[in-house]
Amino acid sequence: MIKAVIFDLDGTLLNRDASLQSFIDEQYERFKSRWEKVPKSRYTERFIELDARGLVWKDRVYQQLAEEFELKIAWEVLLEDYMINFKQHCIPFPHMKFLMKQLKGKSLRLGIISNGKGQFQLDAIQALGIEPYMDVILISEWEGMKKPDPNLFMKGLARLGVHPEEAMYVGDHPDNDIKGARAAGIKTVWKRDAQWSSAEADYIIEGLAEIATIVEQENLQIRAFQEADLERVVALFYGTVHTVNAADYSGEQLAAWAPKDEQAKKAAAWRESLKQNLSYIAEIDGEVAGFCDMTPAGYLNRLYVHKDYQRQGIATHLVGQLEQEAKRLQLTSIYTDASLTAKPFFERIGYRLVREQTVERRGVVLPNCRMQKKLSSG
Repeated sequence: MIKAVIFDLDGTLLNRDASLQSFIDEQYERFKSRWEKVPKSRYTERFIELDARGLVWKDRVYQQLAEEFELKIAWEVLLEDYMINFKQHCIPFPHMKFLMKQLKGKSLRLGIISNGKGQFQLDAIQALGIEPYMDVILISEWEGMKKPDPNLFMKGLARLGVHPEEAMYVGDHPDNDIKGARAAGIKTVWKRDAQWSSAEADYIIEGLAEIATIVEQENLQIRAFQEADLERVVALFYGTVHTVNAADYSGEQLAAWAPKDEQAKKAAAWRESLKQNLSYIAEIDGEVAGFCDMTPAGYLNRLYVHKDYQRQGIATHLVGQLEQEAKRLQLTSIYTDASLTAKPFFERIGYRLVREQTVERRGVVLPNCRMQKKLSSG
């Protein structure tokens, strides 16, 4: 179970390329009278080239610029200006602050492990407004070691009070971030960067908004249904729920399918059927996120996913669990009745249409279809 998420800073939370470009443009204009005939485009291009995406510290960058362009200003002045003013140009990647709120709302511990100069990096973290969300911040200069040293990651784990398998590290550098975190036994998420073609990470993302879903998937637990779960499962159906087998029916049709005034009666009926069926619960952080059950004959009877956990693969995981049990029972196929709008879901996971049909409930005709999946013997 994931209890902590740790982030790299530059290129992961901080859009360093955009931030640096913003700063250089502003610095050039501020010292414009000292550049003489140095074109802005040439100056900024050379700065970014020498910077090497932050791998070269700015004292060397400014010394080289001063020499090449014969600047009539001391490189130390430019460096000091950078140290003081860069924080005013810190630009986050989209969804950064919202993600922090999401993760904290799930009682996760958060941290940052970053290479770089201590106060400079802390200034950037504060400028992004995320310091209050962090339970630990480790910066290489202050820690006396740098990524990819696994000891730096282990120190972060110790400060957070979690084991390696309970943490996830998000970064953009295949070696410093991904290899370093993996060497410490931490699950890794590579935030794709065009500079590198690939990284050996557990997950690959395009943007920060994907992190919350990954954490939920990691923390998804599927277990056998117990009788004590009955009330929560029935409430799942009658409450705010996305029901795969009744997806997108009208309110009138759903009322016929599951009138709320019959909740107690339904619970009693389910209690009896579930004694015979294979039934599974999907939980995330102790909350019921989904439920499914199948008869001994291989009929997929119910498949529900709470609306707050849609489009996270929960239904697919639940059906997959039933299919494994069906194989163990030496069943050759699974079949189910699904709404027409649920048909594409079942087709994506290997079911085929047997026939289209209708079911009448309380005088309301409900269109659906019979779907079937052949099970391999392997």
